[in-house]
Amino acid sequence: MTARTTFADALEEVQFRVPYSSAASYHEYYGTGAPPWRLGRGCGWQTFEVARLVEERCGARPTHLYAGGHSPAMYFGEDDITVLDPYLPHVEPLRLSRADAVSGTVRAGTDAYPIRSRPDGTPAPSRLSGTWWVADGVLLLEYARFSPRRSAMVTHRAFTFHLATELPTFPVPDGFARRLLLEPMQNNLSIRALHRGERRIGELVLPFTGRPREQLVDPAFLIAKDNQGRVSQAGTPDFARVLELIADAVDGTPEEVTAYVMDAAAIYHRVVPLDQKWPDYSAEDE
Repeated sequence: MTARTTFADALEEVQFRVPYSSAASYHEYYGTGAPPWRLGRGCGWQTFEVARLVEERCGARPTHLYAGGHSPAMYFGEDDITVLDPYLPHVEPLRLSRADAVSGTVRAGTDAYPIRSRPDGTPAPSRLSGTWWVADGVLLLEYARFSPRRSAMVTHRAFTFHLATELPTFPVPDGFARRLLLEPMQNNLSIRALHRGERRIGELVLPFTGRPREQLVDPAFLIAKDNQGRVSQAGTPDFARVLELIADAVDGTPEEVTAYVMDAAAIYHRVVPLDQKWPDYSAEDE
């Protein structure tokens, strides 16, 4: 098996086996312990797992650059960089080759999930793009999704990495993780699952903003997002359909998935200062 095949297989395995979940770390570091892998991990722990699989299968070790609270697995060859980042759920490994440089800049991209539908029914995959300024040692990752509401691709996440800024250890020390979880940039708790059979994404989210703190742990404020980015409220048929998709993707039940997020919210409410302020969470359809 080649390294490139190993990269692709490990990426796909983590995409489906380890959903993204911001709720997971509150269970692990402030609750009763790490949840089952099928209920997900935070973005860093998804990366650590894909790196573990790659090293176990072919011996390749990553460089973990760090920016904006995020750290993908990067594999540096003599003339290329391969990126694995399950949080930005790309279909294939992203490879940037120095041979493709134009005026000192390398650009590359790969399709990503969710794969949405345009009004005419044609597929509209998300996109992970990389820009590598070779001489400056800077790498920009941009993750864009098709917005049905705007009929356009919209950047959803972007991270700029300096090739000299590396995590000294991984996984990160417990104390560092615990401090990071108390930062106000965390304005919701969620689980986002990619269904293996249907290749569709569903997300269950508890936003923190838009209500008094004493109502933070209230399941009535849960929302769901379907593969098209449509938002539905708790108690509606559309919400139930998305929750069923997530539950099926993680081999669980809707009740288990809901309790998993709400129990994390109770932990969050207990450990975070009562005067915590968060950036607004947008609950609009994409």
